Amino acid sequence: RMMLYSTKTNYKEVSYGEDAKDEWFAGDKTKLSAKNSMINLPYIVDGDTIVTQSNSCLLFLGQKLGIDKAEFFIHNHQVLDQVMDLRNDLMKIVYGPAGNPFEPALVKHMGGAATHLKKLEGFCVGPYMCGTVAQSGDYHVFEMIDQHAMMCKESGVAFNLGDYPKLAALHAKMKADPALKAYFFSEPYARYAVNNA
Repeated sequence: RMMLYSTKTNYKEVSYGEDAKDEWFAGDKTKLSAKNSMINLPYIVDGDTIVTQSNSCLLFLGQKLGIDKAEFFIHNHQVLDQVMDLRNDLMKIVYGPAGNPFEPALVKHMGGAATHLKKLEGFCVGPYMCGTVAQSGDYHVFEMIDQHAMMCKESGVAFNLGDYPKLAALHAKMKADPALKAYFFSEPYARYAVNNA
């Protein structure tokens, strides 16, 4: 969504919450799987093209919207993969077994998250991951930093983004980007559940 907002690209918002059992699993997923057997969330429908999986959606939009530059492809792809490792670790606690208290799981997760963040910090050219212009990977880096900071703040769990000055600068630069101002006031950013509704 951030990428679409940053390029002022019109799109049709489709999202699922408590209605997911009917609207996604019994509805759209079944229909879309006829055209793409790997269909999952997130997904993009662009004419006859249906793209699914987070990194593929980011790369597709990065290319289609003219965000990603060919000379940064490998560096950007490594960023996407490292951020996905961080996100996959996070998913273990946000979609974890029912009844497990979230705060202790978050404390433990943040220990492992520090390893991912340190790797990303070392790989960041500055001010963005690949240099002077944002690539698709930067949007996922922003999202993960934003979500971790929010969850830690709400749960009273320590997270000092200042320990990662390049990532802190990237986050601040994207948050202050005039092209993204409308996104930060949009319903998906301001009101939607971050992960599990």
